[in-house]
Amino acid sequence: MKTNLVIVALSSILLLVGCATHSASGASSLGTEQARKPNIILIVADDLSLLDLSTYGKTPISVPTPNLDRLAKRGVTFRRGYSTASVCSPSRAALMTGQYQQRYGFEFLTPEGPDGGGQGLAENQRVFVSDLKVGGYRTAMLGKWHLGSTNDRLPTTRGFDQFFGFLAGETAYAEEKTPGLISVAAPYVGKRSFTRSAEWIKLMSDLAGDNTPPKIENDDQSYLTDLLTRKAVEFIRSSGQSPYFLYLAHLAPHTPYQALEADVANFTNLKDPLQRTYAAMISSLDRSVGAVLDAVEASGAGEDTLIIFTADNGAATYMGVSDCETLAGGKLSYFEGGARIPLIISWPRKWPSGRVDSRNVSQLDLAPTILAAAKVDAATRFDGRDLTPLMTPDRQSETVHETLFWRTGAEYAVLSGDLKLLSNTRQGAFPWLFDLSSDPRERKSLTFERRSEVADLQRRYNDWAKSMRQPAWPSNQVVQVFQCGRISFHEQ
Repeated sequence: MKTNLVIVALSSILLLVGCATHSASGASSLGTEQARKPNIILIVADDLSLLDLSTYGKTPISVPTPNLDRLAKRGVTFRRGYSTASVCSPSRAALMTGQYQQRYGFEFLTPEGPDGGGQGLAENQRVFVSDLKVGGYRTAMLGKWHLGSTNDRLPTTRGFDQFFGFLAGETAYAEEKTPGLISVAAPYVGKRSFTRSAEWIKLMSDLAGDNTPPKIENDDQSYLTDLLTRKAVEFIRSSGQSPYFLYLAHLAPHTPYQALEADVANFTNLKDPLQRTYAAMISSLDRSVGAVLDAVEASGAGEDTLIIFTADNGAATYMGVSDCETLAGGKLSYFEGGARIPLIISWPRKWPSGRVDSRNVSQLDLAPTILAAAKVDAATRFDGRDLTPLMTPDRQSETVHETLFWRTGAEYAVLSGDLKLLSNTRQGAFPWLFDLSSDPRERKSLTFERRSEVADLQRRYNDWAKSMRQPAWPSNQVVQVFQCGRISFHEQ
C-alpha cells in the first residue's frame, strides 16, 4: 500500500501528527496496522502432560522440546492451565465453543462407530470458528475432530472451509507394516488401531459448500504427525493476505503407540520400548511445532500471528508412560495429572515474551481470546475470558477464574485458588480437599481439618451443576484403571 507522507520540519509536530494518526482508524499505515486482523493457529496435542515437555522443566522423564521452547520464549507459558475434561471428546467440545460442555449435555465420549452413535455437538452448540468465518477469516482444520460424524456435525458444517483428518477418537499413524515404523502394544488396548481397517477411522478430506461427501484418503504410508504438518505448512504458505485460522489437532501422543525408527533412535537412554516410542512421538510433535513456526516466520507475519499450543487432557499414565512423581493421576481422573495441561500462547505484537504465568486459566478462555484478537463479535456467551487484557503489567496478578468446575458422570471436582475438592455422587462417598500450594501431588486430604472450605466449594459446585444439563447420551462404559499408585474410575 502506498502512503503519502507529509514532511514536517519540526519533530515535535511530526510526533503530534503521528499520535493523531495512530488514533484515527484507517487514516494511515499505523491505523491500518491497528485494525489488522492477526492470523491465528491453534495446535492441540492429545493425551499430553506438561511434565512430558522440557519446556516445563528438564527431568529424567521429560522429552527435549526445543521448538516448544522457541514458542515459549516468544510468548507466555501457563503453569496452571486446565482442560474441562480428562478425556478427548468433552474437552474438545469446550475448546471449540468456549462453554462448559455440560451446558449442552456433552458429558461423555462420542460413541465409536460409523456415525459416532449419532451423537456429538448439539445443533445449537456454536463453534467459535463460525464467528471467525463471518468475520472474514479463511478457516482450516487438520487432524482429529471427535465431536460427531453425522453430516450436520462435520467440521465443514461448523465453520471450517476445509478439513483433512479423521472423525473418530484414534486412528493409525501409518499402517503397521510401513517401513521405518515401530509399533508397540500398550496395556488395556493392545494393538488397537495399528491399521485403518474400519471405514470410520480412515483419513478423509472435505470442502465446505461443494455438495459432495467427504473423500476417503488412502495415504497409509505417511506418518500421520508429519503428514498433518505438511498440510499445515501448505495452508500457511497459500494464505496470501487474507487472515486465517488454522486448527491443527494432532493425535500424538495418544494411542496407538507408533513412531518412526529415526525418532526412536534418539531415546536409547530409555530402556522400556513403550516409553521410548512415547518419547519419540512427542519429539515428532515438537518437530511439527518447529515447522509451523518456520512457515509463519517465513511468511513475514510472525509478529502478528497468534499461536496457541495445548492438549486436550493429561497423559495416559495408566499405560505406563509419562510422569507420576510430580503430579498425581492422569487421563481419566481429575487429579492434577489429568486436568492440568500444557498451555503456551504467543502473539509478539500484543503479548509479553518469555513470561511464566501461574494463575488458574482454562481452555474455556481460548475462544474468547481468539475472537477478541480477531476483532470478531461472538454469537454466544462464553464461560471463559479474553486473556489478552490480563497480560498487561498492571493486571498480571489479577485472578482469572474464581472457580473452575469439572463433572463426568458421578465424578466431579472444584478448584478455587489453591484449594481443590474432588468427590463423586456415589452413596457413602466422602469428598477430598487438597491445598495445591503445599501439596501439589494431592497426597493429604484436608477434608476434616477445613470443613468450612469443603462446604463452600460443595455449595459452589451445587449451584454450578443446577445450571448445567444432564448428559445428552449415556456413558459407554465405566473404566477402572490403576495409575500413579491409585485406582481411578471413570465413565466415558
